Amino acid sequence: MTWTEEGLKAEGFENPKRAAKELSALSAELGAQAAKRIHEAAKRTSEPDELIAAFDRIREGLRALPEPTLTRLLELLPPVFHASTFAPRLLTTRPGLLHWLAGSRTLTREKPREHYRREALGATRRIAATDAEGLYRRLRRYKYRELLRLMVRDATLRAPMSELGREQTALSEALIGAALSWAERSLQARYGTPDAPGFCILGMGKLGGEDLNFSSDVDLIYLYRSDGHTTGGTSGSLPTVQYYTRLGEAVTQALTKVTAEGFCYRVDLNLRPQGRAGAMVISLPASLAYYETFGRMWERAALTKARAVAGDAALAEELLSELGPFIWRRSLDLSAVDGLRDLKAQIDMRGKASADDVKLGPGGIREVEFFVNALQLVQGGKDPSLREPRTMKALRKLERAGFVSGPDADALEEAYVFLRRVENRLQMLEERQTQALPTGERERRRLATSLGHADWDTFRAELERHRRFVLEAFNTLLGKTARDEVPDEPLLALALDPDLALEQRRAALAQRGFEDPDRALAELERLARVPHSPFADGGSGVKAVRLLSELAQTPDPDQALLHFSDFLARLHQPEGYLRLLTGMPRASRRLFNLFGQSDYLSRIFLRHPELLDALVQAQLDEAHKSTERIRQELGARLARHPDAETKHGAMPRFKNEEVLRIGLNDIGGDLSVPEVARQLTAVADAILDECLFLALEEQRERYGLPLDAGGKREGLVVIAMGKLGGYELGYHSDLDLIFVYSGNGQADTSGGNRGAITHHEYFAKAVQRLLTLLQVQLREGHLYKIDARLRPSGNQGALVVSQDTLREHHQKRAQLWERQALIKARPAAGDAVRFLPLRDEVLTPLVYERPLPPDAAAEIDRLRTRMERELAHENAWQLNPKLGQGGLVDVEFTVQYLQLVHGREHPRVRSTNTLAALEGLQAEGLLPPEDAEALRQGYLFLRRVENRLRLVHASSLAHMPTGGRPLAQLARRLGVLGTEPGETFLAQYRASAARVRDVYARVLRAPRPV
Repeated sequence: MTWTEEGLKAEGFENPKRAAKELSALSAELGAQAAKRIHEAAKRTSEPDELIAAFDRIREGLRALPEPTLTRLLELLPPVFHASTFAPRLLTTRPGLLHWLAGSRTLTREKPREHYRREALGATRRIAATDAEGLYRRLRRYKYRELLRLMVRDATLRAPMSELGREQTALSEALIGAALSWAERSLQARYGTPDAPGFCILGMGKLGGEDLNFSSDVDLIYLYRSDGHTTGGTSGSLPTVQYYTRLGEAVTQALTKVTAEGFCYRVDLNLRPQGRAGAMVISLPASLAYYETFGRMWERAALTKARAVAGDAALAEELLSELGPFIWRRSLDLSAVDGLRDLKAQIDMRGKASADDVKLGPGGIREVEFFVNALQLVQGGKDPSLREPRTMKALRKLERAGFVSGPDADALEEAYVFLRRVENRLQMLEERQTQALPTGERERRRLATSLGHADWDTFRAELERHRRFVLEAFNTLLGKTARDEVPDEPLLALALDPDLALEQRRAALAQRGFEDPDRALAELERLARVPHSPFADGGSGVKAVRLLSELAQTPDPDQALLHFSDFLARLHQPEGYLRLLTGMPRASRRLFNLFGQSDYLSRIFLRHPELLDALVQAQLDEAHKSTERIRQELGARLARHPDAETKHGAMPRFKNEEVLRIGLNDIGGDLSVPEVARQLTAVADAILDECLFLALEEQRERYGLPLDAGGKREGLVVIAMGKLGGYELGYHSDLDLIFVYSGNGQADTSGGNRGAITHHEYFAKAVQRLLTLLQVQLREGHLYKIDARLRPSGNQGALVVSQDTLREHHQKRAQLWERQALIKARPAAGDAVRFLPLRDEVLTPLVYERPLPPDAAAEIDRLRTRMERELAHENAWQLNPKLGQGGLVDVEFTVQYLQLVHGREHPRVRSTNTLAALEGLQAEGLLPPEDAEALRQGYLFLRRVENRLRLVHASSLAHMPTGGRPLAQLARRLGVLGTEPGETFLAQYRASAARVRDVYARVLRAPRPV
């Protein structure tokens, strides 16, 4: 594949010459497909040149990786490189992290705190007590490895902010704990142990609140139990205060020193008693005396987040227990109120001077934290349940206690999560501590798009919306906040107003895009009866408008509203789910888009509303899974079931969940058309393999094993044909299969509880059982419909045949259409090793090496014309994207004919996959680039149309409408906007079909001599 400067410049590259050179180098070393994927990913970013350059910098590391690992990384890294220039620099210096990252099992789930602790200690346990540099190196290498993993979790939106904060905190605690463990070993060897042991590191601020970000300081206090002396070692004895001071210095140095590997954390010790003027370490008695005598309001506020992060946790508990009355006073005197006002004034003044700072600016993170912390201090003395160091958990406790309204708590949490996500993204860019919004146009665009916004203006509007509410809450602190503001959707506000006449409400719904306003109004009334719903009387009008607005923005608002209403009706306790949806707009938008895009996927979701947890936690956001991963997950699921019947019963749900995952990422734009097909094919392959295993095991119990004369087991291979064979499966696709066994089939099996039968009977029964397992209707639906008509002699032939029978048929009687069909043949399940000689001795010679008859093009065209005439059923009201003029079959037949013609001399075109074969034909110069592009774009366009049609309903819908509301809805599902989306889309369809038919006609109706 080649890239031209002109083409890259047209795509927005600023330095197309360099980009073309880098892409060519990537193609040469990683393969054309990998370079193409990098190119496509770059085009989706605001900085395409930089993304290409980033991959070019790590090209050497990528080149050494196996293909599955490379493929995985090409999925993971583009959003990370778009969000962070630091990440590619790290991978350039540590290419070994590439393989580790691709194999990480914790990209889509939170790593437990104990795992971090164990890993960090394991990395440093064997470092000699005198080897400080070795400690620094190991700590930093571990930190940056895990930081890279967390960048992936953030940039790909695989982790909620709460998880990222906890994981950053757990990583910090693990590093601090490992540093302390080594420092204690080092000092004890030299000075012995204190005669009154007890040392604790208190985490304060964001560390104490389990809310660290990508470049946080860590606020620490070093506390020891009491004064005394050490027992003595190789360097003598020390007073305890000196021993613990050296211990604190060693820990601080281990964390802060900048080496060639980087650093761990900046350490801030200024929250200790007397701040910078105080000793680095302080004893428990001295701490208590200080706070009781000199403690100020800000220190009380700081101590609400204090907790042990390393060392003697009991010592920390003792300190905080003793300080309880100081921190949590049962009543506030005037000086305390004045202290809170002073803190508030300081934050306010700082904010006005830092307008573009998401932490310190007006409506920023600091104001949310102060709002929560101040209410805790006011009310926590009387209500111990409010004594919570984590900001968002404390906010929810304040809500439950009645000190913050539910709507205000929801809005504050939404704002806090948004602001923290922005803060993280700012710090990810260069691994630099900053909360300042960029001022340059390019940097602004990069930040906005990396967070999923279309542009800076869209991002800024969302930011200002959150800041306005935070500022309002901050300014009215300790009073009741006015939450309901003028909605951005006046029509929907009217539709939700119960005091208005029904006619007005219906008219408002109709104007906002609801086709059946009566039904929509009925569903809104139904939602109003859901306990604690925003749509109920006394609920949050703003939240109700926002939710309804998101529903109205889907391709089919009526369907989306109906499914949302059904979803809540199926829940026993909908309040928690409503809170999730109103507090996490991204999750609600994803769910509502599902409801408005696909009736088929929605019904899967409605059968299992508990899947919302997976949606919220971004588990369903995992667009790409390897075939092996899917097989492993299915195997693990089935291993939980004790017998064949329950194993089989679990398969439809697994399939439905996977199809839901694939469909969500398809309609969300996270999977391309070929990727959707490969994911669906991988699911089918895994299920086919497991069903075949169950079928064969059943026959083994009944009839024993089919053994050859040498005592070796004969095998059965399931050959995939059609779309399954080409890794091109669609939603609701049938599976085209051929079943072939080894041996002649005449010998008897070894015998089981029902005796012995011939091998042919054995395999025939196994295949019949396999077909039943795949096609039988269960509570969750059937697995797949099977089409076995491509076997020798079609429906007139045996369902399962021996290798010899297959060989004889294709060597003596195979027709041209069978040769064409066998292009797609590949092993999908069973004994794949048996397929290799069959392929090499029979299929490849038949398909590619035997000369084509002179009238091959005319014969293929006759078959195609007959399909179009008899099966397409196109007319003025409907078109057939598959069988119609210029449809998918035109593309497939054109490519397959050229494969038959050129496959003998050009092995590169021998692929079961249409797009891969097309790429080979173009690369070998067998198809003009403009024709190849017309076929490629036509194929992708038509498959996307076909996928959308099939996602609407639970069937393999063949036709698309040519007008009216159905066409407009289909167009919107395909992302076509504007005042007349249907007409725009129809024009695109007809133009694509014309280009495809033109190429088809040149190849098959005016072919060059074979």
